[in-house]
Amino acid sequence: MTLLELLISLAMMAALALILAASFGAVGRALQRLDPAQRGLALLLDRGTLRNWIEDMPREALLQGDDVTLTFETLIDDGLFWPGALATVTLARQDDMLVATATTPDVGDHPGQSRSITLSPAVTEVGLAFMPPAETGADDWVTGWPVGPVLPDLVRITYDIDGRAAPPLIVVPARNQRQSVISLSSRAPPG
Repeated sequence: MTLLELLISLAMMAALALILAASFGAVGRALQRLDPAQRGLALLLDRGTLRNWIEDMPREALLQGDDVTLTFETLIDDGLFWPGALATVTLARQDDMLVATATTPDVGDHPGQSRSITLSPAVTEVGLAFMPPAETGADDWVTGWPVGPVLPDLVRITYDIDGRAAPPLIVVPARNQRQSVISLSSRAPPG
């Protein structure tokens, strides 16, 4: 190998190194732009998970809450939890975050599990309200719901994400069971 060949090969390697450095820089800048979007997407997915947990409650499950804390029992069938045991879910502030934590007890050969989802990483305002069943004649939201055999018709969860108000999450508890049976007293579906 002559000196000229060596210089040409070094120049080619330097050019390849510059091309690689430029492409790594472009990828790094793209990832920095995408990272906040991924965090926002995770918060939306966790919001959907909480909605599913509330809607999948059995009608006989317990639900109680006040203006800042919600506790309820539900069935979670997502691969982590054994669907034969009721999971207890608690929605509350933990430090500056709004977190929903689901836990199941040890049942026979099935060990208890726990999973937490974050609805807001920096929450300042949290509000919970409950719409009593229509049969009671009440037509306004109440800020507390005692443990009892009757579930509210709606649960409204309001909170903020980094100082900006998130859209209220309004959910029908045990919706999947409520809509699984149609009786003669049920309203006819539209159409």
